Amino acid sequence: MSDLLLVCRLTLIGALAVAGLAKVRDRRAFAAALAGFPFLPASARPALTVLVPAAELLAAVLLAVPGTLVAGLGLAGALCAAFCAVAVTAMRRGTTAGCPCFGSRTTVPMGSWHVARNALLTGLALLGAAIALGQGTSTDLTAPAFALAAAAAGYLTVLAVFTDDLAAFFAGTSGRR
Repeated sequence: MSDLLLVCRLTLIGALAVAGLAKVRDRRAFAAALAGFPFLPASARPALTVLVPAAELLAAVLLAVPGTLVAGLGLAGALCAAFCAVAVTAMRRGTTAGCPCFGSRTTVPMGSWHVARNALLTGLALLGAAIALGQGTSTDLTAPAFALAAAAAGYLTVLAVFTDDLAAFFAGTSGRR
């Protein structure tokens, strides 16, 4: 597989696995955070509390298994696009709910940082799918190429996971609950 495909794949695995595990770890906090989004129907919130982390973890697994990579990229892209739509809707409606993306540990309202993060992750899924479908997934990598791809993916994953902290830092607030 290409170096760039590996960066896409590893970044999405890391971000989706952390997000899914954080929500599973504290399901009640995630459910409470969803209540802060009045445009999400109250009747759908209990199902979303289970389905969102399950879909995130499923996407991470599909991305990790070579035979299901394209399906994983598709699911990851759909999830990240949906998260982007939620962030845009929250911004447009003036919702001040904190982002429950990686657990419910901050009070930073959904905003342009979240849109940018989810758009970037959606773009990585689309780019990865284009590479996988156009060039295939079976190219051998050298050890240095793998190390560089893993380092780049690690960096991007950390940026994705700590978006709330960056938003709070640049806004001059603590952002912590």
